Order: sequence, then C-alpha cells, then structure tokens
Amino acid sequence: MPNAELCFYSQPLAHRFGTALCNSLGETDWQSFDTAVAWVRQSGTRHIEGAIKAFLERGGSASFCVGLDAKNTSKEGLQSLLGLERYGYVHVYVYHNEANVFYHPKVYLFSNANMARLIVGSNNLTEAGLFRNTEAALQLDADKKNPAITQAIQALSAWQDTTTSFVRQLDDALLGDLVDRDYVLPEIALRKEQASGAKKREEKDRVFGLQEIAAPTIPGGGGIVIPPGAVGTVLLMRVRRASKTERRTQVQIPIILKTSFFGEDASVTSGHDGRVHSLRPATARGGLNTIKLELPEIDPMNDPVVRFERNAGGIVYQVYDRNSALGTPIMEALERGRTMNPPATQLTVPAKPKSATWWRFV
Repeated sequence: MPNAELCFYSQPLAHRFGTALCNSLGETDWQSFDTAVAWVRQSGTRHIEGAIKAFLERGGSASFCVGLDAKNTSKEGLQSLLGLERYGYVHVYVYHNEANVFYHPKVYLFSNANMARLIVGSNNLTEAGLFRNTEAALQLDADKKNPAITQAIQALSAWQDTTTSFVRQLDDALLGDLVDRDYVLPEIALRKEQASGAKKREEKDRVFGLQEIAAPTIPGGGGIVIPPGAVGTVLLMRVRRASKTERRTQVQIPIILKTSFFGEDASVTSGHDGRVHSLRPATARGGLNTIKLELPEIDPMNDPVVRFERNAGGIVYQVYDRNSALGTPIMEALERGRTMNPPATQLTVPAKPKSATWWRFV
C-alpha cells in the first residue's frame, strides 16, 4: 500500500459509497473498522451486513457511534448494529446532546497495526446515503502515524467515551428506553413521514428535474453483488466509436454485457434529452458479436465516457467527454478499477488500453 494516497468519491455520478465500503471490508489487510455517523437505518445496514459479517468472522473488530438527532436514526437500524455482535467483536454507541446541537459526523476508519484508510464525507448508514443520494467523500490511505489518521482516531475515541454524559453504549435495554422515550422511531413511521412530504410536493409544480436513482438488490446472504438485470446496477464505460468519420455517433458494446447488464432491454433512454435509442445486436460468423448503439451526444467529443443506470423505469444513460468536469470522475473511477485486486474494470483488449472499450460496475 502506498505511503499516502487520496481518492474522491462522487456519488452517484462515478461511485456508490455502499459498494466501495463493502470492497474495503473485503480487503484482508484491515483488522479494525470504526465508524461514526449521524444516522443509521436498516435500509442501509442490510446492504453491508454480509460484508461486515465476513470481516468479523475472519477476526476483525468493529465499532459504531451513531447519532439520534432529527429522528432520522431508526429502531431497526440500531437493532441491526446490535445484531452484528453475534458474528464477532462489535461495540455500538449512541451519542446525543439534549441541547439543539446535532451530532453530525460521517467518518469511516479501516486500520491495522501500521496502515489506515480514512474516509470522511457526507454518507450516512442509510440506503439513500450509501447509494441514492448525491454525496461526496474523501479517502486517505496512509501510514497510521499520519497526522490526519491520528486525529481521526482521537475523535472516534472521544465520541465513544462513556465517561461523558453524551455517550451511552447501546444494549437491548437502552434501545427499548430510547424507543419508549421517542428518541427513535420504527422505520415504517419514518417512511410514512417521508411519503407525506413527497405527496405534498407532488401536488405543486416541480421546480427541478426528476431522475429516479435505485439501490442494488440484496442477495439472500447480504452484501453487494451484481446479478443479471439487477435494479440499481450502474455501469461505467469508456466507449469507442465505430468510425472516426462515417459513424462517429455509433458505439459498439461488448456482447458480454448483454447478459450481465442490458438483459432483455431493447433500448436505452438519454438522460440529457429523454430520447430513446435502440440496442441492436450485431452478428459475425453466425453468432452475436457486439451491441450497436447510437449516442448522438458523443459527436463533438474527443474521448466519450458513459454512465448507464438501470432503475425501475429501464436504463438511462449520461455521456460526457473524458476531460470534462463530469467525465473526469467517471474516467478516474474506471482507471482506479484497473488497479484493484481483482480488477473491477474490464477491457476488451487489455494489451491495447487506448483503443479498447473499458467497463466497470459500481
């Protein structure tokens, strides 16, 4: 691991924090996982429970310090954290100031005896925070003696200090008390409040655009997988034109993605103008070869990158030039995927990256 390396997470454009979190939990380098977040809900923890379980069962330890403000932490979210104790060494704390002062950090720290990975951003342990919201975070991989790492360790320790009146270690009795005293609500009650607010907004003319963003499906064992046709799957691609002159807006998508992402869908919808474009399988020597797709937006671009998202309504795409403000994070995510072990980014011709099509699921 390098002495100090930074990574910026831009969700949902080029990253989804829940996927990245599970990837880190799966790395065998880490021995401890310590978290401080403002809110937790079972909607979020159910996505990462499988990864935490595996981390704990191979000898890792974990701690969580969660806030209760604005009633955004749910009863089930806290119960799910307590339930992790059956897999290994876990401590769960709640932090609250009775004054109108929010506990609002979002800090994730992976560490071993010598190294650490610190992630600080805006992501809570909720499904929206892990996958659907527009969020940002900065990751630092560095020596454990790095000042930012040591200061984060100190802050996490302070937020877990039960000698202060603001911190309590969570157990079943305390959770019951928090529910009885109306500090936390069941998720069904929280969802009703959110639905009521959404209905009120729908009754008025919208001021802004609307784009559905879905979370991944959850397999029976928990954790993150990319099943065929999964709602919420995001595919990043660096596409290649069919021709630099005659067919500048046509791209060819590897046929392997027909089953692993596009499935039975016959078209995709532009997130730029709402137009629908057909997916046209191409054959060679009697078999399927590639998928042809017209992307009119790429005509003036030098090096286009595309973000496809499968949601409940179908597949929506957005395309940007590689070096543009929105294209750069996508290309960086693709490049970072090549360095992962195993690689998360695939290339049609690995020996020729400049001319190959790249793709990665996030």
